[in-house]
Amino acid sequence: MSKTIGLAPLALAVLPAAVQAAATVEGEVYADLGYAYSHYDDKGAAPRSNLFDDTNSHAGVALTTREGAYSATLVYERALDADSVSNADLVRQSYVRVSTPVGTALYGRAPTAYKLSGEALDPFYNTAVGTINGAAFGAATAVVRGPSYGLSALTSDARGNGFVANQLAYVSPAFGGLRVNAAFFMNENPAPADDHDYGLGAEWSGDWMGGEATAGVQYLDVRSSANFSAIGIPGSGAVKATRVYAAYGRNDWGLSASWEPLDLKSGAADRDYVFAAGWLGLTEQTRVALALGYTDNTPFEGNSATLGVFHKLFTGFEVYAAARYTDRDAAPEQSNNLAVGATYTVRFKGSKTL
Repeated sequence: MSKTIGLAPLALAVLPAAVQAAATVEGEVYADLGYAYSHYDDKGAAPRSNLFDDTNSHAGVALTTREGAYSATLVYERALDADSVSNADLVRQSYVRVSTPVGTALYGRAPTAYKLSGEALDPFYNTAVGTINGAAFGAATAVVRGPSYGLSALTSDARGNGFVANQLAYVSPAFGGLRVNAAFFMNENPAPADDHDYGLGAEWSGDWMGGEATAGVQYLDVRSSANFSAIGIPGSGAVKATRVYAAYGRNDWGLSASWEPLDLKSGAADRDYVFAAGWLGLTEQTRVALALGYTDNTPFEGNSATLGVFHKLFTGFEVYAAARYTDRDAAPEQSNNLAVGATYTVRFKGSKTL
């Protein structure tokens, strides 16, 4: 946190003096809460249930000063449950972001563009129906929680893969709907000190045939385990990861797909993650969703199907019921997961013109 706060004066200094003289300051305190009843039935093991699975609940504060096309934002966010992170540091996000007409720059611990691109595709993201490796949610390590089976750990909603520290990132303005992004992840580990990590990407979005279409590619060059956990990947987590993805949505239905080939630098067989999902609105408040996942050359290779229904009770509050079946090549070969849960988002906002 000390690094992020220390950059605040520098972030504001890049704004023109006229902007700083008459700025609007906006503050937001928020909490995203998710809890569920979960039941797991793995082949060869006794069925079990968890009354309260915390699905990466968190809370944070954001402070923004803006004038016209310029803004500077500070964000600090913490996990609300110690089980949702892999060690004692509960800080999920801590960064400063500066936006100008020539693009947006960010420094600190923040979600990677790679993570965000996958999260947007998954209708079951941060539900208690399962994890990326097919293990029961409540028994799985934090790094695999968040995304569905068929998405890699680099999409997770935990520190070490989804939220990465020492990140300097840039996103360009949109040119005809196309944005490009780049990131540098500084490795503070002195041995070896030159193993930094990098990210690149491009995404197009726009109106198409009466709906909104998105298509893009994201790339991560993970050279060590100092910033990224890259769980289950040998060779100190070193991997070259690529995501090719697309989505299309209208008012009452949508489709999405992702393919992630992972090139393991240890020389082990390359891995493939394939994910596809769709949703259909039954009413303005209720929708059903289906997700299919497949992985190859992973320790948990196989396929999976997830079906669920979501209902908005009121603004910010949604309940769901979902079931997933996973067929893996390695033990436990089969698992059935059932979750009934709710997510609640609370926002408190305020602003003042200086």
